[in-house]
Amino acid sequence: MKYFLIGLLALLSLKVSSSNNVSPAHIHVAVKDFKDGDIIIMIGHQKEVIQADTCGVFDYTTTLKEPGKAVLFLKKYACIIPIYLENGMEASLTLSFTEKKDKSSLQPYELELKYSGDNGDCTEFMRKYEEWSCSKSPWPFPRIDTMSFALYREKFLKDVDSVKSELVRVKSLAFRRMMMTEIDNNIPYELFRFAWSKLKKDADFEQFAASFDRNDPDNLAIAAQYLRHYLRHHPAPEGEEALHYFNSLKQVFSCQEVINAFADDYIRDFLKKAPDNLEAVYQLYTNISTNLEARASADTLYTHYKKLKKGEGAFDFRMTDQKGKKFRLSDFRGKAMYIDVWATWCGPCCAEIPYMEKLAAHYAKNKKIALLSISIDKNKDKWIKKVTEDKPQWKQFICPGGFDSEVCKNYDIYAIPRFLFFDKNGKVISLDAPRPSSSGIIEYIDKHLR
Repeated sequence: MKYFLIGLLALLSLKVSSSNNVSPAHIHVAVKDFKDGDIIIMIGHQKEVIQADTCGVFDYTTTLKEPGKAVLFLKKYACIIPIYLENGMEASLTLSFTEKKDKSSLQPYELELKYSGDNGDCTEFMRKYEEWSCSKSPWPFPRIDTMSFALYREKFLKDVDSVKSELVRVKSLAFRRMMMTEIDNNIPYELFRFAWSKLKKDADFEQFAASFDRNDPDNLAIAAQYLRHYLRHHPAPEGEEALHYFNSLKQVFSCQEVINAFADDYIRDFLKKAPDNLEAVYQLYTNISTNLEARASADTLYTHYKKLKKGEGAFDFRMTDQKGKKFRLSDFRGKAMYIDVWATWCGPCCAEIPYMEKLAAHYAKNKKIALLSISIDKNKDKWIKKVTEDKPQWKQFICPGGFDSEVCKNYDIYAIPRFLFFDKNGKVISLDAPRPSSSGIIEYIDKHLR
């Protein structure tokens, strides 16, 4: 849920200024052996596509209201580089990439970064302590699992002190203040991770969790942490997860505004899966949420997805193959259809390709099923280049337009990869089928081919 995910964008605090009274920040970037692809710089919630020359060189200049973080994102290399910008700075970055042997890695390239100029120690700190500066968790769950909450808190806070001791070596006072605030603000969320490391009771943790006001509408992130903790210790009966979730909201919270926030957020994702118990869960939601605007929006989704429950007919849409030939989903009726909705720019999508290859090999001679990959790339040439290089042994199509494409609009797809599964009569089996990399995927598919 969005309330307990501390997104990277929330930490990017830069704001662009229209003032011309100060010297702008300027960075010069050179990418060695540039392989083309979009280069994006993100400043706060603003995104700007950078045009590099054929040698991979570009300059970026901007005037800022305040110093802070930015992110340089190179799509081709699936690489994110945090940088620290402030007015008047001059810096030069040289980027070198080496392709990894593991083709399924979400980060297929190793980066070598050479930095010269102002604020190099800031950028070096963010890269060295990436987990602390880019909203990642510095402690993995297997480590937390080995200790009590009191010991976890002691050791984690010791790590915090260690990171801060390195931070004070950075020259920029503004950077030190910014990072100190971020690290301190993130401590409660990191400590709350103890709640779901294992299903275990710990009196010290229970006291810690109870010390926060979970009914504060301005602190939904903490409320989400507590709710997840409650649900782990009060699990739902099998098949009744959604009903249990809504009933639990009344048990955990007394503030209606907080209840509304979680109920309204949950129902949107729930409806888009068109589950069997759609009607019962939606009725319970309408009895719990008092947010009329959110309920009106949910009504629209409910009406749409009621028509896409398991056993209902799939919505048809158009797609094109590599040669430009037009097809419709209905052209493949007579076979079950396992469909991969993806894009060349999506790292997790590309990570599923080796597993799709295994599925394609397994079902190569099975006439009961068709495996289809449908790209939503806006740039058809990039898609053609990718499939020409990969030479996949299953059907490939494109439905261009990104999340505004026909397939995404029909099935309300807002994140990829997404896997759809229809039977031989074009009836819905699942709008959120397991991924090819999921354990038991072949057993899952075979069960629906009988």
